[in-house]
Amino acid sequence: MATVTQAQQKRFVGRRQELAALDEALDGLRSGRARWLVVSGEPGIGKTRLLGELAERAAARRHPVFVGRGAELERELPFAIWVDALDDHVASLGERKLEALIGERVAELARVLPSAAPAGAGGLQDERFQAYRAVRALLARMAMGHPVVLILDDVHWADDASLELIAHLLRRPPPAAILLALAFRAGQVPNTLLAALEQAGRDGLVSEIGLGPLSVAEAEALLGTAPQEVLYRQSGGNPFYLEELARVPAPAAAQAGEEADAVGVPPAVAAALGQEIGGLSERAQRLGRGAAVAGEPFDLDLAAAAAGLSEAEALAAIDDLLAAHVAGPTDVPRRYRFRHPLVRRAVYDGAGEAWRLQAHARAAEALADRPGSLSARAHHVERSARVGDEAAAAVLEQAGHQAAARAP
Repeated sequence: MATVTQAQQKRFVGRRQELAALDEALDGLRSGRARWLVVSGEPGIGKTRLLGELAERAAARRHPVFVGRGAELERELPFAIWVDALDDHVASLGERKLEALIGERVAELARVLPSAAPAGAGGLQDERFQAYRAVRALLARMAMGHPVVLILDDVHWADDASLELIAHLLRRPPPAAILLALAFRAGQVPNTLLAALEQAGRDGLVSEIGLGPLSVAEAEALLGTAPQEVLYRQSGGNPFYLEELARVPAPAAAQAGEEADAVGVPPAVAAALGQEIGGLSERAQRLGRGAAVAGEPFDLDLAAAAAGLSEAEALAAIDDLLAAHVAGPTDVPRRYRFRHPLVRRAVYDGAGEAWRLQAHARAAEALADRPGSLSARAHHVERSARVGDEAAAAVLEQAGHQAAARAP
């Protein structure tokens, strides 16, 4: 059963439409049918916090609540998210009560939930379809007489078997008043699950909540004071980033052209973003680092040159970055920008000094053949040139004369 964590006890800020959607989903249980609630958004946007609010509101209605969470280090454990949500409950029932609930399907259920196995028996992972039917039967029995809320958080980290079971239940929902709530990072779940959600949505069984950024007023309510403009812009209205940035001492005034880097990356944010970027393909990670060196917004060709990627590799990598919502398109073809300035800063810092030196040098070399790129080239030369490099000094001198001619 769910418990209210300290994080969930914090005052909820904004999200009026989303909270109304929670109540509507809970109200829908009166129909006696299974329903799905899907919460998606970028990391740190408040998915878990919203599910915590759902748990509180369901508990206030005296609905039993069960919570399971996917974990990055458990992606190879079959049915891990389901075990997290239901295994303790099944263990508390005991063999007799479990048999009374689902009868001969206990053996099939044991293939998913270890606690359903007789003492000394190990779970089997074959005959999955029968096992899925057993879970479906268990959920239906659990919801007899009173609605049940099952919350599965961080589904993007769920193992393949767990995802397949979710898709099965979407296609064949339990015949009972049960609300199954899923939360995952946008762009980080397989298309097979999205297709099953789309089909269930056409049947009117799915309510979707796409969490966006907090408004300035909501950010002020979250922090208890009006956020600095640069902090709000750096965070992109992401509540996790915003709270962590607010704990950092106020930065010194940024120099011209350095506004995007004016705020350092708090350790908690750096760790979370490092985990997110680390889950991308190697080519996407390289292009991301090259893009952080290239600038904001970044030109795909310059980012590829900085990363040392071929045209074909860069095209495949930009698809990965866009799919993961690390970067997004602009109105200009082949030009993109990071999800937030903070993401770019974290990627840049995480690249390492040696890699950045080489990447800036590659970017400067690529810009040498581009007309009208002297100032941009000088930026990369300044960050990669060796002491005594006369060619680099000449580039900086030319850029200085060019800037002086336009200066007020």
